Amino acid sequence: MAVLNRCAIAVAPRQPMVDWTRPFWTREDMEGLGEDHSLYLIPTYDSEQEAEDRLLDSYGQIFAAELDLWCRDRSRWPQPRSLELFKAWFSVRFFPLVEDLGQEPLRAYVLDDAFIEDTLKDALREAMG
Repeated sequence: MAVLNRCAIAVAPRQPMVDWTRPFWTREDMEGLGEDHSLYLIPTYDSEQEAEDRLLDSYGQIFAAELDLWCRDRSRWPQPRSLELFKAWFSVRFFPLVEDLGQEPLRAYVLDDAFIEDTLKDALREAMG
C-alpha cells in the first residue's frame, strides 16, 4: 500500500444540476443520477482553510468537467459559473488521504476531444443496442 501525494475532492450533483441535465438524459441516466460521485485529485493540504483554497483553485475545472459529461455545447452551460453556483449545484467532500491499494504503477491519461468523442459514440452504440 502506498499513500499518494494528492488529496481528493468528491462531488455529487444537487437538484439544480439534476434539473439542468434533464434535457440530455437517456433512459439509463434517469435511474441513477445523483447517486454517483466524481473524484478529483488535488494538491495536498494541511488544514480546512487550505482545502477550501484548493477548491477555489479547482472548482472551475471540476465544474467544466461535470457539465461536459452532459453537454458538449458550452453555449448551453450556465453563465457565470461562480464558486457559489458550484456549491449550489454540487455537494462537496474532501479526502485528505488517498491510498493506493493497487499493484500496478499509476498512470495518467490525457482526455482529449477525440478520445471523448470516441467514448461517447461507443456509449451511444451500446445504449442503442
